[in-house]
Amino acid sequence: MMKLPSFGRRNRHQRRKSAIPATKALYIDALPIGPGLIYPDMLPENVWGSNLRGILPKADWDRLRIPVCEAAGNRCEVCGQPGYDPDTDRSRRPDCHELWHFEVSSTSAAQRLARLVALCPDCHRIQHVGRASVHGELSMVVSQLRVVNSWTDHEVSLALDNADERYRWRRRFDWDLDLSLLVGKIQVEGAPDLFIPADRRRLLGNSYSGG
Repeated sequence: MMKLPSFGRRNRHQRRKSAIPATKALYIDALPIGPGLIYPDMLPENVWGSNLRGILPKADWDRLRIPVCEAAGNRCEVCGQPGYDPDTDRSRRPDCHELWHFEVSSTSAAQRLARLVALCPDCHRIQHVGRASVHGELSMVVSQLRVVNSWTDHEVSLALDNADERYRWRRRFDWDLDLSLLVGKIQVEGAPDLFIPADRRRLLGNSYSGG
């Protein structure tokens, strides 16, 4: 039986984008991913667009993603399926997905890049389940979760509910962007340490700007 990662309930009366909880302990919202295991995930609107593919020139993004895919044998690191183009069904490299950890302490809320992972389109869709739902692809997510994780329908439902809960919690904070994993590999103007405060994320030029 699948055991979902622990995730405590938050005060429903806490204001959106409220002050960070008064605790010295670091809370990390992160899920495991690897061969035969993947969880559905959703990013909140206030971090949309701050992805490496959008931020970086294509040549810089290629220098990051291609080695990740080649190290995985140009196969998905979760299900082992070769990469393919979902529009043409032709063979290509897998997608390169950014795995984020959302870390909260008494003084900060940071979206930290944990690693890059090669995913086939079917597993990549699971990591953007909100977008998949909007595009009428939720059934594809459910099917892939059943196959890859060997989950029952009930376990899939629990995981989707958990993803929604984490999404709602993430929406309560303005997130700093921490790309320090890539120090020495990329450059972001005005951020030599690759740490971009929440109020400067829009300056990246591709961040969500809705109000």
